[in-house]
Amino acid sequence: MNEIYRAKLNREGRLFVPAGCRSQAGLQPGQEVLLKVTPDGVLLYTHDQSVKRLQDWCAANIPPGVSLVDELIAERRAEAAKEANE
Repeated sequence: MNEIYRAKLNREGRLFVPAGCRSQAGLQPGQEVLLKVTPDGVLLYTHDQSVKRLQDWCAANIPPGVSLVDELIAERRAEAAKEANE
């Protein structure tokens, strides 16, 4: 899984992803991917991989029992009450 592949941009800026790389990454023809530019280079993610990364981040950074939805609703209600009193 740590193989390095060479790829080349064509004149239109399109990138050909080698078959071995596509196979290892589980990429299918026509599949949409996400690109993220980082200081280390460009990362390519599938939609499912991106969702999984977000879920993992939330699990690591939001304490159990905390509902972001409930917090957002409470904030909006407080703002609405404040505006109504002004």
